[in-house]
Amino acid sequence: MTIPRSPSFVLTLELDSHHRLFSVADKELEILRVLYNTVLGNYLKLENQMKRLKEYKRWIRQLKGIKRKLARDEANPFLQNELKCVREKLNDLRNQYQLTEYASHAWIKSIRKHFGDRVNAAVSQKTASRAWLAFRKKLYGQAKKVMFLRKGEMASFEGKTNTTGWRYVNQHLIYKDMSTPLKRKGNDSFVSEILTHIEKKTPFTYTIKKKGETQTITDFYHVKYVRIVRKVIRGNVRFFADLVISGFPMSKGRELGKGRVGLDIGTATLAVSSLKKVALFNLAEEMKELAKVIRLTQRRMDRSKRAMNPGNYHENGTVKKGRKEWQLSNRYRKQRARVRDLNRRQAAIRKLSHLRLANTLLPLGDAYFIETMHFKALQKRARETKVSEKTGKVARKKRFGKTIGHRAPAMFVSILEQKVKSLGGSFKKVNTQTFKASQYCHVRNSFTKKPLSERWHVIDDETKVQRDLYSAFLLMNANSLGAKAKRDTCLETFPLFKSLHDQEINTIKKEKRRIFNSGIKL
Repeated sequence: MTIPRSPSFVLTLELDSHHRLFSVADKELEILRVLYNTVLGNYLKLENQMKRLKEYKRWIRQLKGIKRKLARDEANPFLQNELKCVREKLNDLRNQYQLTEYASHAWIKSIRKHFGDRVNAAVSQKTASRAWLAFRKKLYGQAKKVMFLRKGEMASFEGKTNTTGWRYVNQHLIYKDMSTPLKRKGNDSFVSEILTHIEKKTPFTYTIKKKGETQTITDFYHVKYVRIVRKVIRGNVRFFADLVISGFPMSKGRELGKGRVGLDIGTATLAVSSLKKVALFNLAEEMKELAKVIRLTQRRMDRSKRAMNPGNYHENGTVKKGRKEWQLSNRYRKQRARVRDLNRRQAAIRKLSHLRLANTLLPLGDAYFIETMHFKALQKRARETKVSEKTGKVARKKRFGKTIGHRAPAMFVSILEQKVKSLGGSFKKVNTQTFKASQYCHVRNSFTKKPLSERWHVIDDETKVQRDLYSAFLLMNANSLGAKAKRDTCLETFPLFKSLHDQEINTIKKEKRRIFNSGIKL
């Protein structure tokens, strides 16, 4: 039975410089890296032993066969019961081979003893659980492999409570006999209000469902545990404390509007339609120049690496297989450090850009509708190999990997969803395959499949609308189940949408804003 958890949020504050404390944190990070890799290695070793068993192979074959049958007959009770039995057998086998989270907690005792018990027991257990979460994805087929951490790659650790080990007390971080204050930038009222609630132990209430009944629970603001994070910023090592706080984050005075909002999310753009505004945005617009700098720096690194290691490459430029020794120049190491800092800046700017855009959308309505997008699948290379008719060479198989990596549309969706729900709004994800927003025409009441290159939806000889904005308009008028657009509502609201649509297109042309893949000619 799952234990109900109280709502929580994270407050990040930088630690004031303390050389001894930072030195201890660096050493513990390296010990925890060894612990993480050891636990991960044990899991992989036991998994390989389990996979050699004939009974395991037999149950996996049965599992796949039952799933194929269920795909054709989902409501079959016999198949559902058989699937449950096979999964129980596989789970018993995993328990037999200690492929569980709590097995790792027993393994770390000897590792901690090897390092003189310098690392807190709760921190070690949390790190072991972290290794389990990484391995679990591979165990259940959600990932193909797990990655071991190289020296210096362990960047954070956390405890379980705020009573032992690394803990927060009176705006200070304390560990053993060492203490350092937490930095605060200027007079930040948001941070001050949170810290005041923690000091005064302000009570709050939240509801949970238990045995079908809704229960109201009263708790008070307090720090559950502290996460220590090491970051290298502009070549300087800085430490931060993530305070995981029980309670609700303070409101910044933002409120939702009234009405429906349709969102058509792409790999690099966002189309928005509401009764107040129709708009087209480029996601993370600030990424363009930074991505160019990263690309040029990586090319410089590649040239340096090839010049220093000519024996590791074939004549056609590909890397030779097998074990190799790489000689890296000082210039290469400097460029590598620069790329790391650029990636850090890119991640921070991208998240800030998404937060700003999400805040601008909140006043438009309180019911948001968006199509379900599987961005992970769009990142993968195309399976089909095509040959160019012009050159006769194999065409590139890339899809949207770099664009999604730079623009992070899935991150924007999760940020907006969290903001809308926290303010009491609804966020509905409709099924892309059944809704077919890009194919439907509310005037003709029919579906017509269009190629991606066709960026305008033509209704008649005099009326045409931008494809993404029209999809957002249809999503705005979705029914309560999110299965299809309500034609009557579409006919009623289309004149207003067309007026707002034309205003947005004229504004984009006037400001000479280049919207990716929009078909708008400047």
